[in-house]
Parts: sequence; C-alpha cells; structure tokens
Amino acid sequence: MLTGQAADLFKLSTGLDDEAMAQLHPGLEKLYRNIPKTIEYQLVAEVVKSQACFAGIEVGNKLVFDPFLNPQKSTGHMCPRALLPVLLEINALWETNMEWAESGKEEVPEIVWRNVRCLDPGIENGGVGGVVYTIRMEKTAT
Repeated sequence: MLTGQAADLFKLSTGLDDEAMAQLHPGLEKLYRNIPKTIEYQLVAEVVKSQACFAGIEVGNKLVFDPFLNPQKSTGHMCPRALLPVLLEINALWETNMEWAESGKEEVPEIVWRNVRCLDPGIENGGVGGVVYTIRMEKTAT
C-alpha cells in the first residue's frame, strides 16, 4: 500500500480514498511510489527532420511531456498524424522511466529507439511529406 508523499500525491490526483487505494495493482503502486523521482524529468520529442509537412511542423519544434503533454512548453503545431506515433513511444518510455526510478540508479536510462516518424508516408508513397522526432529525457528546469 502506498504511504507518505506518494500516497498524498495519489489521493490528490485521483480523488480515491484509502479503501480504493488498497485495491491498487502492484504496478500502479510502483508508478505512484516513484512519481517524486520521475517528475524531476520530462520527455521531449524534438523535430529533427521536416519535409513538405502540410501542418507546418518545422525542425526544432518540440513536444514536451512533464509528465503529460504541456502545450505551454511545446512549440509548433500539434498534428494528430505526428502526435500518435510520438504518444505511443512516450507511453513505452513511461514504463522504462518507472523501472529506472525503481532501480535506484542515478544515471537516466539510454533511449535506444528514439526516432519516430509521423504517419505521412511521404510523396513517393501517396502522402505529402513528413516529420521525424527524436525523443530524449531531460531534467526539468526548477
């Protein structure tokens, strides 16, 4: 069962009571137990390639997740065809970050498969263009 700062955060964010908390899946307990450490980092998806993007997404535009998509920190347009593959990767990286936080290691995990392409297949394949994002984990500015 969650206790201390993690329990307080859980109650605040979900509105659930102690009885509901006692029914949490152990994986969710691990997630919330490690929030204080993981919240110190954000995931950033930065455009490293843009070719004939109909949405106007440009190299250097960023999508910032701290832990959720933060429109105030993000730049450029948020095209659904670009967001979907980025969100799928972010979801997987949340799992990686939870395991990292649980391990007690200080060095952040390396993201090996960090490049994601939008769903536009490019003009040569019936689309228009497309963008490629590189995803990284970075310390949140305090």
